[in-house]
Amino acid sequence: MLTDVDRRFKQISLKFENDNIDKEFLEKAYFIAKRLHDGQCRKDGNPYVSHPVEVAIILSELGFDVDVISAALLHDVIEDCNFTIDEIEKQFNSNVAKLVDSVSAIDKNKYIYDDSQLYEDENFAKSSAEEQTFKKLIAMGNKNPLAFCVKFADRIHNLRTIKIFDRAKQLEKVRETERWVLPIAKILGAKYFYTELKNLCFKIVNSNDDNHFFNQYDHYHKSNRENYEKLVIKLKEAFSGEPNIEITAYDMFEIEVFDKITKLLKVKDIKKISQGQILKVPNYNVYFLHQNTTNKTVISNFVNIVKTKLSGIIKIIDAHISDFTKGICFQVEDNYKNKYNINIMSKSDYSVQMLGTLDGQLDNFIDEENTHSIPTEFIKVKTRSGEIKYMQKESTALDFAFKIHRDIGFSFKYAVINKSKTKFPPHTKLCDGDLVEIICEKDNYGNNKNVAEIKWIAYANTELAKKSLVKHFEKIMSSYKTIKQE
Repeated sequence: MLTDVDRRFKQISLKFENDNIDKEFLEKAYFIAKRLHDGQCRKDGNPYVSHPVEVAIILSELGFDVDVISAALLHDVIEDCNFTIDEIEKQFNSNVAKLVDSVSAIDKNKYIYDDSQLYEDENFAKSSAEEQTFKKLIAMGNKNPLAFCVKFADRIHNLRTIKIFDRAKQLEKVRETERWVLPIAKILGAKYFYTELKNLCFKIVNSNDDNHFFNQYDHYHKSNRENYEKLVIKLKEAFSGEPNIEITAYDMFEIEVFDKITKLLKVKDIKKISQGQILKVPNYNVYFLHQNTTNKTVISNFVNIVKTKLSGIIKIIDAHISDFTKGICFQVEDNYKNKYNINIMSKSDYSVQMLGTLDGQLDNFIDEENTHSIPTEFIKVKTRSGEIKYMQKESTALDFAFKIHRDIGFSFKYAVINKSKTKFPPHTKLCDGDLVEIICEKDNYGNNKNVAEIKWIAYANTELAKKSLVKHFEKIMSSYKTIKQE
């Protein structure tokens, strides 16, 4: 007899109905996960295996392949069931095994405290294990970015079902998500994962309020559903003569609507937002996806069709560059004053924007060995040779020196920026596109000389520079104490 979880899994296997090999592979992953998690329950009382199934459903609906979906089904068997990486590789393949390994947490009970790491403390084993778990994810994800997608889907389902936990636990998960998971999604440009996760955090943080805004949002979207669906049909009919165009549409997330209201109407108190204010900003994202043509052609056709076939139905009221996609975005309004964002891009660009580049390397943005938290805004800074370094916003010349090499950071003398004749000090803030050359202090033999001063800690805004300086001066102070004791 099929259980509810079995029926949910069927939704996944049906997608591979015509591929017996993939279907058998997937079913094997499900039955192993079901067997290993047998007797385990979630906090809400549901069988534990329901969680990996829901994670797999999220990924299958986004079009991921059988290896990724199988890894999602098995993603907790190492942590919770004493199954091994070798067993997964033997039963499936090395790709599935590595994906599962990437998202498996380091056991805080088995974690060995490393006193060489500044942010590790034997009194806070859980925090140190969390730090190392995400460093591991980043390191392994750099080799196979699909691991990040498994982690994103896992976190999405955990946040969707977090109400069973107390408030403190909910906020702890939000804090962890904002510190680690959201920045990774943003760096990869994974719009769907980033926005969904950010929205779930937003709803959890504001769940203690009277839910006024969320109730207003729900009421508006339910009452306007018929008008929205009719408009999407009319758009598809109007563009039916364009064979290379595919139209897809989604409700905007609550946080997207809230952000638009705060930006446009300057209303920052979530409790004071009315349905009338919700109506004044876009609530829907519509995507015009093309292939075998160009954005310019589709934009031209869109404008012409709005003026002819859709005249009196919708009108263009604005055009701008999307903050996330960096592509052209039209804002249109229908007869009921409902507003829609119209995004025009190729199908391949859309896939990248939804799921991320999956070919980018996070180590272009962060230093794996020195990761404490991941910045979300970056500037591009060029070295003297023209090599681009990604630095977090607000980075200083000193930060840049440490990014190149620790020895260069410690021997910082001054910076030359954009070939200027001015000698810039270590605390100089860098701007996007700057060309920076670091001039170092030398000893009598022409080697870099360590001239670091304790005040430099105040000049550093990146974790790499801060930690390098703190560890350096801790070592000096420790040697002073030793001498004094002697």
